[in-house]
Amino acid sequence: MKINELEKRLLAVADASQAQPMKAYMKNNFEFLGVRTPDRRKVAKQFFKDFKAQGIDWDFVEACWSKPYREFQYIAIDYLVTKKKDLVLADLPRLKELAQTKS
Repeated sequence: MKINELEKRLLAVADASQAQPMKAYMKNNFEFLGVRTPDRRKVAKQFFKDFKAQGIDWDFVEACWSKPYREFQYIAIDYLVTKKKDLVLADLPRLKELAQTKS
C-alpha cells in the first residue's frame, strides 16, 4: 500500500486546531494531525478499498507505526481489524511488538 497516498488523504481532512486538544487528551504522549475519528475512518475505508492487498501487508502496518502522528497507528489497527481473518498464530510476536511500542 502507498503510505504517501494515505498521508495525503489524511492531511486533506486534518484540522490543525484539533491537534493540540487531541495531544492533550492523550497526556502529550503522541503527536496528532488533528483528524477526527469519523473522518479518519472514512479515509481509511476508502484507502483500503482502493489499495486491496492479499493477506496482511506488514510493511504497510510497520510504515504506519513508524509515523510520528497517532492517526497512522489508529489506521494500522483499523487495517489489522479488517484483516483479522488472515491473522495466524505466527503473527502474534508482531502484534505484541506493536502493542508494546507507541502505546
